[in-house]
Amino acid sequence: MGKTVKEYPGASVGGVAFNKVQVGGGLLGGGSTNFSASGDSASSGMTSQNWRIHIQNVEVMYKRVTQYDPVDGTVDFNYLDAHYTIEASREHIYANFSGDYYQPQKLDLISDSVSGGLGTSGVIRTNELGYIRRAVQTGDVEEQQRNNGSLAACRFPGAYNVYFDTSDTAPGTIMDILVAAKGAGTGNFELNLLDL
Repeated sequence: MGKTVKEYPGASVGGVAFNKVQVGGGLLGGGSTNFSASGDSASSGMTSQNWRIHIQNVEVMYKRVTQYDPVDGTVDFNYLDAHYTIEASREHIYANFSGDYYQPQKLDLISDSVSGGLGTSGVIRTNELGYIRRAVQTGDVEEQQRNNGSLAACRFPGAYNVYFDTSDTAPGTIMDILVAAKGAGTGNFELNLLDL
């Protein structure tokens, strides 16, 4: 599905003109609409039942820190000091849907790196929410989990070297951060939903 763009020209704040641009269908992807507001669900291919909706989100802010040897003061290693918010929600709703649905979670990496890596500072943010829809099963419970925390990740020996931090290594580092964040109390966060 292609992205849609809506422009809202002519707005101003404090006398400064700007154009607000909305890209895509929002955090749930390409703007698909699988709800059936009315009508015969049997003839439309829709199923009326209780559905389990899993939605997840993550945001990470980080800065690279240099650790010095306490004995001689030389650079020992460097690492990312990361602060995160990780969320997973499982809710049940009665609705008409055409069936199960799976949408991978897509992330944006915004950093000061010129090589596509994490660089010395930046953020990792959800671009499209991870989303799973399926029929409610026996034992399913509604639950919301949200966890904030800090962790150290992406240790490199010596001073920071851009050649160790590239677009090839970024997905592994992001996964390392998210595995640690999940283990710190957000067990419902589905790592298999990540599209790295």
